[in-house]
Formats: sequence, structure tokens, C-alpha cells
Amino acid sequence: MIQTFRQAIAEQRPLIAPSIYDGISALLVHQLDFKAAYIGSYATGATKYGVPDIGYIGLEDMADQVRRLAPVADVPLIVDGEGGWGNPLHVARAIRVLEQAGASAVHIEDHEFGKHLADKPSLLSVEKAADKIKAALDARDSEDFLIIGRTDSLRTEGPDAAIERVLAYQEAGADGLFVAGQLDAEHHAELKAAARVPTFTVNFPGSSAAEHDADVVLYFALSHAAAITGMRSALSALAEEGSSTSVDDAIESVPHFDAFLGIKAARAQARAFGLIE
Repeated sequence: MIQTFRQAIAEQRPLIAPSIYDGISALLVHQLDFKAAYIGSYATGATKYGVPDIGYIGLEDMADQVRRLAPVADVPLIVDGEGGWGNPLHVARAIRVLEQAGASAVHIEDHEFGKHLADKPSLLSVEKAADKIKAALDARDSEDFLIIGRTDSLRTEGPDAAIERVLAYQEAGADGLFVAGQLDAEHHAELKAAARVPTFTVNFPGSSAAEHDADVVLYFALSHAAAITGMRSALSALAEEGSSTSVDDAIESVPHFDAFLGIKAARAQARAFGLIE
């Protein structure tokens, strides 16, 4: 890895972290010279199992993604740690597993259940959520591995309470603050004024990364949303027409795709070992 996540945040503001979920998306992030990437439970559940993001994804699902994709992307990876998959003891194990797998940062959230199912998901108390942050900090091996405190309380409790929550996580030692949802300009300025650590947000349609005025912007759905758009178009043509000829010019050719995957270097190595002429 060229640099730590802390260095990446310091050198680029806002730091843009697109979502990766497979070898293709990870390789694109590397080739397009992004400085960080994001592995979320949303993309993981959708692309591995075809399920919605309602708590089906476990620690080993996320760790497997990190192990496979970290060497390909070769940039710091921010990983969705959900709620740590249990109590502070479970959080501590999750941090050890994800750090050893190759993650550079993990966000731990404060909801219990219903985040994407209900208008008002069930939340942990601030004290219990802060205990998870403390457990995560105690479990990490390196201070270069960032623990991000995330709150999903914006819809349930409002912006003032959401800011109070992440500032409590800052007091517990969190290395980053993440309010899930879009704060208005006044409350965002309030958070920035009180934050002593980097702030995180997700992208919102119709706005640029710079407009969010956060230190790190996670493009959590762009890659797999773009993928389904392209695949639906191509497969719909095949299903309706019995042929792909109408979309052939719009998609990558096999030779170009092989080149993207590095076939030229593989051929050269094979020749060096006398495996091919």
C-alpha cells in the first residue's frame, strides 16, 4: 500500500472513496488512481447473495471481501463494520479480524435493527454505542487503523441529537465521525466546528463531493448501481431479441477486457518460464 489512510485524508480533501465489491471494481479503482475505496454491506449483500441490506451480512462476509479485494485495489479500504455484530466483545473480535484481513478503517454504527426497513430504526443508547467504540480502539493493533463512529439517529432523533451522538463517540476516542444521512448546512457547520477528527458522509444524487464539505465522501452505491444498469440493458436486449448485436458496440470487447485484466503481462511471464512460445 502506497500510504496510510490518515495520509490519504491529509493529502486530498475531500477524499473520494468509491465502493468496490469484486475484482473488476477493485481493479478499476486502482487503475483510475483513486486514493481510497469503500467496502459496504449494501454492495456485499447485493452482489454476493442478491439480498437487501437489512443485516444479513456477517463478519466473515466482510472479511472475505477485504482479503480478496485489498491486494487488487492496493489503496486504503474503509469497511462497513455494521454494529460490530454484537456486544463490545464481538466488536473487538470484528476489529481484529478486519484489520488482519487488510482493512484500513472501519465504521461502527449505533442502530440495533430496522435501519433500511423502518422510518425510525431502533437505536442503542449513546453509552452502549460509545462502549463499542472503546472496545474497537482497544482491539486494534495499529493506530493507523481508524475507528469511525457512525450514527443512524438522524431520521429518528433529528440533527441536534445526531451531532451530540457522534461528538460523544469522539469523546470515546473515535478517529472519524459519520452521520448517516444529509445534514442541512447549519448543522453540518456545527458538526465541523466541533469535530477534532475527520468527518465522513455518503454521496447524495445531484451534488458533487466538494459540496458535501466532508473530509471523506463514500460513493457507496455508484459501482453496483452502474453495473446493474449496464447488465440490465445488455441482458434485456438478449432476452428480447435473441441476440446481443444491438448492444455489441456499447460494451467492452473481449480483447479489450483481457487487456484490462493484464493478459499482456501474463503472456510475457509465461514466455519467460518457457510455458509458451
